[in-house]
Amino acid sequence: MFTKNKDYDSFSSKYQNIEKEILVLTSDKSGGAAKFYNSWDACQYFLAYIDLDTNELKNKDGRINWLISDKDEDENGISFPYYFKSGTIYHLKIRELIDKIVPEGMLPSAYNRFMVVEVLKEDVENDELLSILTEYRNPVKIVDDKLGEFELNKDYECFFGEIKWLNEYISVSLDVDIEDQNSWTKTLELLNQFFNEQEKRDFEFRTFAGKQLIDLANDWLEEENEEITENDFIKRISLSELVITFEGDYIAYYDDDNIFYGHIIELSGNIKTGLGSANIAG
Repeated sequence: MFTKNKDYDSFSSKYQNIEKEILVLTSDKSGGAAKFYNSWDACQYFLAYIDLDTNELKNKDGRINWLISDKDEDENGISFPYYFKSGTIYHLKIRELIDKIVPEGMLPSAYNRFMVVEVLKEDVENDELLSILTEYRNPVKIVDDKLGEFELNKDYECFFGEIKWLNEYISVSLDVDIEDQNSWTKTLELLNQFFNEQEKRDFEFRTFAGKQLIDLANDWLEEENEEITENDFIKRISLSELVITFEGDYIAYYDDDNIFYGHIIELSGNIKTGLGSANIAG
C-alpha cells in the first residue's frame, strides 16, 4: 500500500471519492509509468470492463492507474505491487476519474481510466469479456496483390509488414484509424504511390538528407579525422523503414552506414507538402 503523502493527495484528487467495483479485461499492450513529482503514476491498459453496480458492459479501451514510490519503482519495477497480467479479467475496487473531458489531440483512452484501490480477484471467468478477448486476438490483415500482406497491431492501431524497395526488404508501418476502414484504404493507396515511384522517392529522400545533414555528419566525423562529401553521404545511406499515416504524413528511416555511429536518420514529410525535416535519432 502506498504511503499517503502530498504526491498521493495530488494523484488521488483527480478521482472521485466514491469507491465502486468493476470487472476489467486487460489488453496485451504492456503498461507503463510516468514521473509524478517524487513518485510514479503507473498504468495497465484494458480492453473493456463491466460496471458491477449496473452490470453494464463498457467495450472501450482505457487504463487503470496507481501510484508507486521512487524506491518501489527502483527495486520492483513499474508493475509493482499488482503485476497485472495481459489478457486477464480482474475484479477490482476502483475510483473513477472526475474530469473525463478529452482535450483535443489526446487519446480517449487516457481519460477512460480508474484509480486502483484494491485487487479483489484475479482470473475471473466472464463470457462477455472473454468473447471480447477472443475477437481482440483474432488476426486482422489487409492484402495487396503487389505489396503483399500487412497485419494489424490493435494496440498501436498500425498495420505492419514488409515490401521490396530497390531489391531490399524494408519494414512498413501504416498508421490508421482502427474504427474507420476507409483510413486503411488511404494508407495502402499512399504506400502504393511510394512503391510505384520508389526510385524517384528514394533519390529525393537521400538528396534531402544529404543537404540537411552533411555539415552535421562532418562534425561527427571530425573526431576520427575523416570527411565525407555530400555525394558520398547520399550513396551510403539506405532506407530501412517507412511509416505512413492515413492523414498523409510519413517518416522515412535510413540506416546511416555508421556516419553517425549507428544512429538512425529520420526524414519527415507530408504527401502534399513534401519533405519537411531531417534529423538523427536512436
